[in-house]
Amino acid sequence: MTDTTIREQSAVDTTVRNFVQALLRQRLADEEARREGINELARTGHRIVGGSQTSSGSMETWEITDWRTGDVIVGGTGGYEAYDAAADRFDPAGMWVHIDNVDNPLTDVEHPGLPASLAESLQEWLGSLSTSDEDVAGFVGWSVEEVARHRAED
Repeated sequence: MTDTTIREQSAVDTTVRNFVQALLRQRLADEEARREGINELARTGHRIVGGSQTSSGSMETWEITDWRTGDVIVGGTGGYEAYDAAADRFDPAGMWVHIDNVDNPLTDVEHPGLPASLAESLQEWLGSLSTSDEDVAGFVGWSVEEVARHRAED
């Protein structure tokens, strides 16, 4: 390899590493904004709920849970109509917000010097459940704990 080739490769490595670091920083900022939105909903009297269909065997079962605690608020059978009826009965004021309906900001990160397809592949790699925090930390030069904090989701 020539000195020029080595410098060019080093520049590409730095560009890719900087982009992944920027993705991590933006992911943390987006998650903090989401948490703030959840906290604001709670401050205004809303309850964040989770839950969904939990079918067991041939039964169409479902449950509604408190998102923060995981406690089951109500469960039953009968599909979506029964689910909606229970939600109306237990939340007549309409103060429940399902976690899936909470805004989840996903801010685009600029990728100067990288082809769009490579930037997209790096985003998918970073977001993949099969990509370990250790792999990311080794690539970007951060501690595993720092990477985990940036990748964590509530």
